[in-house]
Amino acid sequence: MIDRMFARLRPDELDELAEASYRRRRADDLARAFTGTQHPEKPTWRAVMFRRPLFLLATSGAVAAIAAGAIAVSTGVLSGTPTGENRVAVGSSSTGASGETGASPAATRMDARSFLLAVAQTVQREPATTGEYWYVRTREASPTRHLPEEYAAEVKRLVVEEAAECRRTGCKEIKLDSIGWRYSKKLEELRKKFWPDGYPYTALLVQTVERWRPKREGGTSREKASELELVFPTPEDEAKWKEHGSPNLLPDGKVRPYADSDIQEPLSVNMPDLTMENVGELPTSKEELADLLRQRYERQADKDKAFPVFLWDTAVELMTAPTMPGTRAALLQVLADQPGITSEEAQDAAGRTGVALTVKEDEGVEFTMIIDKDSAELLEYAVNTNNGDCNVFRVTFEDFGWTDRLGERPQG
Repeated sequence: MIDRMFARLRPDELDELAEASYRRRRADDLARAFTGTQHPEKPTWRAVMFRRPLFLLATSGAVAAIAAGAIAVSTGVLSGTPTGENRVAVGSSSTGASGETGASPAATRMDARSFLLAVAQTVQREPATTGEYWYVRTREASPTRHLPEEYAAEVKRLVVEEAAECRRTGCKEIKLDSIGWRYSKKLEELRKKFWPDGYPYTALLVQTVERWRPKREGGTSREKASELELVFPTPEDEAKWKEHGSPNLLPDGKVRPYADSDIQEPLSVNMPDLTMENVGELPTSKEELADLLRQRYERQADKDKAFPVFLWDTAVELMTAPTMPGTRAALLQVLADQPGITSEEAQDAAGRTGVALTVKEDEGVEFTMIIDKDSAELLEYAVNTNNGDCNVFRVTFEDFGWTDRLGERPQG
């Protein structure tokens, strides 16, 4: 994907760098983190590593959006469904579809530690299951915007400039983080220059994505995505869009019915050696799993990311992977030991009730999971930048489990 993006930008000397970035699996996984753009060919859902170089965050979908005058530029939490119904109450306040925040009177607070320990006991009693393919279906929403040509040109310039600087440093991981942070600041300054009072309306790109991962080495992976839908959270947003000339907000190109691959990618960005073959070997005791996660944190390149954020990131990946019940229970117990988690009853975008658990980074970015109270399954994951704009990134996990046939959903 990233090599196609550079082909459109046309600096030929960046081809080698693009391919290296693709091999490290950074481009797709990190694209959501800053842009929130839904990729029309190979969607991904991770949205937690937002401090990364811009050139690694531009997918062919983002560049197509630039060409059309539309791009998504940030992340956040929307407390409304794609249809605009206000559903979710997270933390001490909720962010409505209009971007306004305020107290959430319907929210019911509960102790996060007690809840996590309780659902850990539920998970511990679950029987281990298996199959030939691990299936996950998500509903993903992120903002899209129409940008002036001058803004799009500046974004392109920053992407190319940053890629060149990263190449001069030899693309060392530790260098990429500091460079990425500096250019993220530049992009934020550019955004404030064009929209000092915030963007006039909110529009979302919404897409359903299904994925099958083979249990056995050499098997075929499959990703199937719906066409992107343009959704306005409120009638007022749609009216404002029309006032601005109803600009095109959808990326160019059609989504393929499905894409198969024989490349077996890791199950975790933070644990790149975790595969479908060895995921069942993860520790099932809290102490051993905590030690393993701490070791991986010490080895990761992003030293600016606090351990609770690293843990939150990895927990989302493990909770939606085919881990053993003992491992999931241990993970919930590890989470229960983390300070600073806020919790309250909430609903996800599908209207399912659960408990919203939130951790907050020093700079104000919030990471929220909504977990089912009965099954302990992860219902939804969201990132809120709290930058005063109604920017959205939200992934609703509609279904996951084992199936024995490629292309089929789990039964029951």
